[in-house]
Amino acid sequence: MKYRIPRTLAHVQIVKRRQGNKLEAVTVAKAHGSWRRIQQALEVLGYQGPNTSTVERFNATARRMNAHQVRRSLAFAHRPQTREALDSWSMAVYNWVRPHRSLRQKLAVPEGKRRYQPRTPAMALGLTQRIWSEADVLRTPAYP
Repeated sequence: MKYRIPRTLAHVQIVKRRQGNKLEAVTVAKAHGSWRRIQQALEVLGYQGPNTSTVERFNATARRMNAHQVRRSLAFAHRPQTREALDSWSMAVYNWVRPHRSLRQKLAVPEGKRRYQPRTPAMALGLTQRIWSEADVLRTPAYP
């Protein structure tokens, strides 16, 4: 099966050249799309230039949540189906169960020591009004 890359995709490659522990140079190369399309995508994200911080943060969070993605671990996921199931579970917990500090909202009237309403990404997108439990996720049918 051949995959076709969408024309709207903007993809850059950031190459870091090191000499020992010292960073010598950083090169940004266009991997797919035009520089104009890449610049538009960066503006939408609010970035001045290409950077890897968002992807690196996501990968670090995913590795921390799933022992099978850690580089050196005694946990194994040899079968691709097992890996996919664990990735799906991790993403469901990340988006529906775990409140994110950066998404919290200030309460109009503080409730005791509580000054903020915790929120999950699903709440921020308006998909739910409450933080789900893992049991709620397991009880909810998911259709492809």
